[in-house]
Parts: sequence; C-alpha cells; structure tokens
Amino acid sequence: MNKVLETFTPLCDSIGKLFYPNVEVVLHDLETQKLVHIVNPFSKREIGDDMLNDVKDFESIKEDIVGPYNKTNIDGTKLKSVSTLLRDTNSKPIGIICINFKVEVFEKMYDSLKMLLNIEDKSSQPQTIFSQDWKEHTHNTINKFLKEHNLQLGDLKIKEKKELIIYLNKEGIFSIRNVVSYLCEVLDISRATIYKWLKEDK
Repeated sequence: MNKVLETFTPLCDSIGKLFYPNVEVVLHDLETQKLVHIVNPFSKREIGDDMLNDVKDFESIKEDIVGPYNKTNIDGTKLKSVSTLLRDTNSKPIGIICINFKVEVFEKMYDSLKMLLNIEDKSSQPQTIFSQDWKEHTHNTINKFLKEHNLQLGDLKIKEKKELIIYLNKEGIFSIRNVVSYLCEVLDISRATIYKWLKEDK
C-alpha cells in the first residue's frame, strides 16, 4: 500500500468503529486500482478487489468530495454513500475513501417513530379536559370538518350531522367532559341520537 495512504487507515477504522455496524469504510489505491483497506465489509468486498469506479483521469476531478449519493448493496439494502479523494503533498490524487451508510435501519426507525407520534398526537386530545378552552377546541374541530366538506353548520342535514359526530369521535372530542350536552345544543340533536350514532360506528 502507498505509504501516504497507509496513514488514512486509522481514520477508516475510527469511522467504522464509531458507526458499527451500519457504516462500511473502503480505501482504494488509485495507482493499483485496488481495494487496500476495508472496515465492516457488509458489501462482501475484500482487499485486493478491483475498484468499481470507471473514472480514468482522477486529476481532472475538481471536487475532492463526491456525494452523498444513493446506492444499493449486494443484498438489496439501501445505502447513502460519500467518496473522498485523497491527495499527496503535491496535490496528486492517490486514493479514495468511500463511506457507505445503511439507511434502511433508520428508515424503519423513522416509520416506527412516525407511528408512535401519530398515536401520541391522538392520545394528547384528552388533555383538553383540563383546558378552559375546550369549547374553542371543539369549535375548531367542527370547523375543520365543515371546511373539508364545504359545509355550513346551520345547513347540516341529519346524514351530515351523523358524519360530523363520527368525525368528532375519531378526533377524541368525546373524551371531554360535558361535550355531549354542548353538541346537543350546537347541532340541535338529542343525547340519545348522539349515543346511537356512536354505537353504530363501532
């Protein structure tokens, strides 16, 4: 291995150790066009393998850092990668460090967190029980429904009132104390009607 390139192997090892097992670090020698060092080799590549890059004139490359860019691993997992061109004291390109980062594990974590956050958002609705603005919250939720369906409160028919009640239930409004009596007044319907619609929606 080029002696200058050899000084970069501890850096490769450090990056690989810090982000183990989700980051693979590959060091290439441009003179031999070979892979000379690899950490966390989940791509199944080995020392001595040929470079996969088709670039012939590395000295024509102006940017020393290429990426991040998307790749797909041999097993189909998604990767986010960045390549860094290494130069000697005369600014001649002598090597490339490629860092491949597994993003699928974090995409799964993100999806899980998103689900949890959605659940948390819904479960936070009952906090309006302790708020003096629960009527305003109810108004805002009703107005959201009316706006989405291009309706006016005073013009609601029985079918539309039922749809509104079901919508309010999904939004957690019925966890608020005394909200049923309030809705009876606002919508001009009976408590029995509200409970009947809620039961039918189960």
